[in-house]
Formats: sequence, structure tokens, C-alpha cells
Amino acid sequence: MIGGLQMLRGVAATLVVLFHLQAAAVAEGQDPGLLRWFHGGEAGVDAFFVLSGFVIFHAAMGRQDRGAAWFLRQRFWRIMPPYWAVLGLTLMAMAGLAILRGDWSAWPDGWSLVVSVLLLPLPDQVMAVAWTLTVEGLFYLVFAASFFRFGARGAMLALIGWALVTQGLKLAQVPLPGWLGLILYSGVVEFLFGGLIALALAAGWRRGAGLAVLSGALGLAAVVTGLLPLAWGREWVAGLPSAALVYGLAAGGWRMPGWTLVWGEASYLLYLLHLLVFSVAGTLLRMAGVAPYGSLVPMLALGVLATAVSIAAALWVERPYRVWAKGR
Repeated sequence: MIGGLQMLRGVAATLVVLFHLQAAAVAEGQDPGLLRWFHGGEAGVDAFFVLSGFVIFHAAMGRQDRGAAWFLRQRFWRIMPPYWAVLGLTLMAMAGLAILRGDWSAWPDGWSLVVSVLLLPLPDQVMAVAWTLTVEGLFYLVFAASFFRFGARGAMLALIGWALVTQGLKLAQVPLPGWLGLILYSGVVEFLFGGLIALALAAGWRRGAGLAVLSGALGLAAVVTGLLPLAWGREWVAGLPSAALVYGLAAGGWRMPGWTLVWGEASYLLYLLHLLVFSVAGTLLRMAGVAPYGSLVPMLALGVLATAVSIAAALWVERPYRVWAKGR
């Protein structure tokens, strides 16, 4: 079970990396070349949300007696210190660039720094990818408040209620202020998909794993390449194929090559680090007279570099850190 899901984590993070590469090329008026086929690669976020819903339910079942505080501590040590480390590196890079240019206008204000450090569910984050972590954090709070008091059924009812509110507001096209946009983000239904899969597997469901993987892969590929636009409702257009993949890979239990496990292990750091790597390496390339998004070769080099840095950090920094954190 774990091998296939680890591989999917690596795929999801890589889709986001390729999406940001092509988006940067388009933003600079460049032709993204083959990377234009990944202009829907942000669907990797939807896969992460479904995976998160599955993993949280699957890992917590049978441990209800440990309590909400235990769960939230586990999530804190897994998510926050690596995030703070990358946030610190991002701020250092921004300061270095400001000193180099003699221009501090892009430096975040005090409010943005507070919002970013505390990872508050507000749209003023320093790191562009941090909004997804705030939605994750809200999911953890909802899960902790419901599961450890009322069990899996209570957690499902809480998620259903949250999802119904968000979907209702979306269908009614109710404009939301910024501070409510993330709390009532319609994609939270994807956590529900993951939870349902975990409960189904716990009940013994295993049928159709191969068909689920095939249909999920084809559906997600259609989203990534733009055949199925995310504008139609990303939580359904990308969320349902992601759910099919999660179910199929978990139910099938196929063994995966060792490198896919390392790829998956590094996925969180890849997700956090890739924009920072693009910024720093892109600045150095420009100083050397090379347009980082001017052709396919430098763009792929940026993607490979971000992946290599993330894998190295996962093996030599995150692994020892997780051993230390587990002891706490």
C-alpha cells in the first residue's frame, strides 16, 4: 500500500513543479515548449489533498485513545519545522536579492511575516505554496476535534458538513472576503474523498484496483494537459481521478521500485523548495546571460536541480530530523 502512495506523492509534487515552470515561461512571454502540456499540473495539489485525507484517517484508526493532543503534536512536528526552515531560507534569499539590487520594495511587510510564520489561513503568505498548508492545517483541526471525540463517523460527518457549506457557497457564487476564502475553500471535499477510501479499505474493499488506477491516471492526465479544464470545478475534475488513483494504489498493494519511495519521501520538501530554487538559480542564470525560461533546456535543468536538492535534503536533513522528532 505505502509504496504506491509514496510514488503518487512524488508524481503530485513533480506535476506542481512542471506547472510552475511553464507558468513562469508564459509570464515572461516565452514559449514553454513541451512543458505546455503541464499547464494543468496544479492538479498535483488536488492529489495531495486526497492523499492527506486517506493517510490521516488510515493512520488514526485504532489510535483514538491517544487523543487529539497526540495527533496535533504529530502533525506539528511533521509539517511546521520543515516549513519554517524553507520560509527562513526564502526570506534570506529575498534579503540577498534586495541587497544585490539595492531595492527593498519587494520585502514583505510585518503583517505578511506574522501570517507566514504562524501559517494563518489568510492570503498574505510569503511563500506562494503556503495556502495549501493552511487548508491542510484546518483539516487537521476539524479532524482532531471530531475523530477523537466521536470516532470515524463523527469525523466524516464533520467533513461532510464543511464540504456542503463550501460547495453551497460556491454554487450560489457568494463572494467571500479574503479571510474566509481559505476557511471555506471548496476543495476541502477532497479530504472527504480520501477519508471515504480509508474507511472502504478498512471494511475490506479491494475490488477493481487495476481499473481504478487506469481510469484515475487517464483522468488526471486529461486534467494536466488541459483536456479537462480545472475551471469546471477542480475538486471534481481533478479530485475524482486523484481519488481513483489513491484507491487503486492502496487497494492493489503493488511493490514499487526503491527510487519511487525516495521520490515520494522528498515530495514535501520538493513542494516547499522548488520555487526558491527557481528564484535563486534563475537569478544566477540571468547574471550569466542565460534566460532561465527562454528554452526547454534551462527549464528542465531548473526542475532537475530542484528535485536533486529536495532529495538530498530529504535524505541528509529530513530523515535525521524525523528520527529526532519521533523521540519527542
